[in-house]
Amino acid sequence: MSNKSTASTLRAVSVPAAHLSPAARRPLATRFIVLFAAFVIVGSLLLLGWLRHQQQTEQERVFAALAGADVEFVRRQNLPRSAKLASDLGQLLGMQIHFMNGQGQLEPEMDSPAATPLKTLPKGEVRRLSDGWEALRLPLDAQHDMIFLRRAPEVALSLWHPATRNALLAFGLLSGALAWIIARQVVHPLVRLTGALPGFFDPAQSPPLETGRADEIGELARALVRAREALEQERQRRAQSERLALLGRVATGLAHEIKNPLASIQLHAQLVDASVLDEESAQSLRHVQAEGKVIEGLVNQWLYLARPTPPKMEPLVLGQVMAEALSTLQAPAAHAAVTLRCEPPAETWQATVRGDRARLLQVCRNLMLNAIQAMAQGGTLEISLEKQPGQGLLVFRDHGPGFSPSALAHGSELFFSEKEGGMGVGLNVVQEIVSAHGGRLMLKNHPQGGAWVEVTLPLLP
Repeated sequence: MSNKSTASTLRAVSVPAAHLSPAARRPLATRFIVLFAAFVIVGSLLLLGWLRHQQQTEQERVFAALAGADVEFVRRQNLPRSAKLASDLGQLLGMQIHFMNGQGQLEPEMDSPAATPLKTLPKGEVRRLSDGWEALRLPLDAQHDMIFLRRAPEVALSLWHPATRNALLAFGLLSGALAWIIARQVVHPLVRLTGALPGFFDPAQSPPLETGRADEIGELARALVRAREALEQERQRRAQSERLALLGRVATGLAHEIKNPLASIQLHAQLVDASVLDEESAQSLRHVQAEGKVIEGLVNQWLYLARPTPPKMEPLVLGQVMAEALSTLQAPAAHAAVTLRCEPPAETWQATVRGDRARLLQVCRNLMLNAIQAMAQGGTLEISLEKQPGQGLLVFRDHGPGFSPSALAHGSELFFSEKEGGMGVGLNVVQEIVSAHGGRLMLKNHPQGGAWVEVTLPLLP
C-alpha cells in the first residue's frame, strides 16, 4: 500500500467540510478567541455585580455599627428620650433619629404615611424603604426603641466609575495575558500539528516537535507517530504479501515446467551403468546426479514458499539426514575446493528428532550450500552436533568472511541477500522449517573468523 493510497483512504473516510456546522468550520483559534472574549465579558459583569453587593453589604454594616454605638451611648448616659436629643444626634451623625415608645409614638413626630412603615420594622435589620431611604430599628430599653434613617448611599462601583473602568481594564489585560499563554501552550501546538498532517504519513518526514511534550498534546502527537508506524508496517506486510502471491504463481509455473525435464534427466542418469564407464565418465555421471538433486531441492524450496504445508512428522535419526545431505553435496564442494568435515562423523549421530525428512534435509543442504558459496577461495566447512538436555545443537561453521552486521540483523528475512545474484530465499526457508519443527535458528560470527550458524531442534527421549 503506497503513501498515495494511504492518503486517499484518509480522504475517503474524512467528513466533507460542507457537511459540518458553521461553528465546526471555524478555525480553532477563532473559536477560542470568541469563547474567551465571552468569558471575559460575562466574568467582568459577574465580578462587578459581586463587588457592588459587597460594597452595599459593607455600607449597611457600617450603618448598623454606627447606630449601635449611638444606642449604647444614649443607654449608658441615660439621656432623655426627647425630640431635641434625637435632633442633635441626627445632626451629629448626618441622619434622622427617632425615639419610639411602646405605643408606637415617635419623637420627633412624623406624619402618619411616613411613620407607618417605621412602626413595623424588624429589630436589628437594615431595610431599604420605597422612597430611597434606609431604616434601622434598634432596642434602647424596655419602653423605647431608636430608629435611624438615612438616604441610601450611592454604590460607587459602576461601569462609568473610573475605578471600575481601571479594574476591568486590568482584568481584561490579565485575561489577555492568560489567553496568550493558553494559546501558546494549546492552540499553537495543535495548529502546527494540523499543518504537518498533509505529509505526515510520509515515512521520510521527521516526527513533529510536539512528540517531546509530556502533556496530552504530546501524547496525541506520539499516538499519530505510532499510527504512522503501524500504517508503514501494514504497507510493508501488504507489499510482501503481494510479492509472495506473485512468487507463488511464478514458482508454481516454473516448478511444473522444470520438474518434467528434471525427472527425465534423473531417470536417464540412473539408467546409465556406471560400471562400464571409465573413471572420468563415472565422475561426470555422479556430478550430473548430484546437480539434479540440487535442482530438485531448489524446485521444492520454491514450492514450499509458494504453498507452505505442515511438515509430515516422523521419528528421524539426525545422522542419517546429515549423511544424505553430505553425499549430495560432495561434488559441488569438491568443485569449489571446499572440504566437508563432520565431527564426529554423521554415521555416529544417533540423536533422534521428530520431523519431516525432506524438510530437514533441505535445511542441511541450504546451510551447507551457503557456506560453500561463501568460501570463494575454498576452505573447510565444519559440521558438529552437540547433545543438550532435551535438544540437539547443530553447528555449521565456515572459514569465509562471515556475516555482515546487516546480514546478522536481517539474514533470515525473505528476499534479503548480499550475494550477487542471490534472491534471499534460502535462509528464510530454513527459518520457517526450523520454526515449524519447534526449533531455533541463530546466525553468528566466529571470534576467529567465518560464519557460525546454530540450529537447535528438540530431541526425542
